[in-house]
Amino acid sequence: MRRRTASSVLTLATVLGALALLFAPPATARSPIPAVAEFRQATSWEGGYQGAFTITNVGSHTLTSWTVSLTLPADTVITTQWDSVGTRNGNWYSFSNQSYNGTIAPGASVTFGWVAQGASLPRNCTLNQGICNLPGDTTAPTVPQGVRIVEFTGTSLLLAWSASADDRDTTLTYEITRDGLPAGSTFGVTSQLVTGLQPATAHVFRVRAKDAAGNTSAYSAPLVLPLPG
Repeated sequence: MRRRTASSVLTLATVLGALALLFAPPATARSPIPAVAEFRQATSWEGGYQGAFTITNVGSHTLTSWTVSLTLPADTVITTQWDSVGTRNGNWYSFSNQSYNGTIAPGASVTFGWVAQGASLPRNCTLNQGICNLPGDTTAPTVPQGVRIVEFTGTSLLLAWSASADDRDTTLTYEITRDGLPAGSTFGVTSQLVTGLQPATAHVFRVRAKDAAGNTSAYSAPLVLPLPG
């Protein structure tokens, strides 16, 4: 009786393995999260707002639980919530369903909300590890007003201005130019020390505001300063 060699056995195993891969059913791709979470700012007032998320099951199977996680800038904190079980770690928040609203049938939706102290809106939001649907921030801050000199010390001065307003962020970045060139920036501060001025030389200062999404206002009206010699 003819004996198979080790090489022939290995070759046969390789062929059978290849055939198994060839005729095996295709691997099932991981299904996307069959739900979306839409945020809206229900009402707002000076120093706070009421926010709400609506979770809608857009899939064909019943959703049995949900968790929405998000971050808020340090200037805003959630003080009250409803229709969810919430946890917090610094500026990170997580909201999970209550026992009565975790099951969402196809096409149905549930809503939970909160009251926030501060004006900043949610960022870095996820729903069951998928991405939430947050409205994009495309609105620039208002133009800084009242650009003025607070102190002058020969070759340096302290420039100040009134704070800009933004639809989302209460803490903004301000960019300063001197004679059309960058002369510094501040975050959350409405003044800037400018040094290296030339005596008896006119200088032109402008300031603009930028929010966290990168939306930038127009520059302020120019402040033309003829320094004394």
